[in-house]
Amino acid sequence: MKSLVEKAIELKNDSESDEKDRFWCVFDRDRNDKNPHEAQIFNAAITLAKTNGFKVAYSNDAFELWYLLHFHFYNTGISRKDYQNMLTKLLGHKYEKNSETIYEELKDRHQDEIKHAKRLLIEYDRPNPETDYPSTTVHLPVEELNSFIPD
Repeated sequence: MKSLVEKAIELKNDSESDEKDRFWCVFDRDRNDKNPHEAQIFNAAITLAKTNGFKVAYSNDAFELWYLLHFHFYNTGISRKDYQNMLTKLLGHKYEKNSETIYEELKDRHQDEIKHAKRLLIEYDRPNPETDYPSTTVHLPVEELNSFIPD
């Protein structure tokens, strides 16, 4: 995560941007029981990105949570190995990570996902990305991008 943010900072600094440009870092948390500092690294990556002028969208613990929220509200942790099976069932075909068609398949369900993601975040009394499991803020750049689409 930190290396992703550092690369994003490098690219931003090398670009010819102006104050109207918006920069996002989007990543998920890879829970790793072998690394006792993994949770702190996750929050540190978020802080580093924000400190350098990025907006942040994250999922704790898998990006696929965002996909699932297009179909149903989930507020309990899901094993990473279960995401593929759940998405395969909901999509009606085998879910493939890094699918080039997933956006088109889900775009008509964005409003449901946004509603479910906001509801999920409300359930955390004091939001803390490292401990809010499951959680996602991937709906934030989606809302921003949708604001540029004419009605």
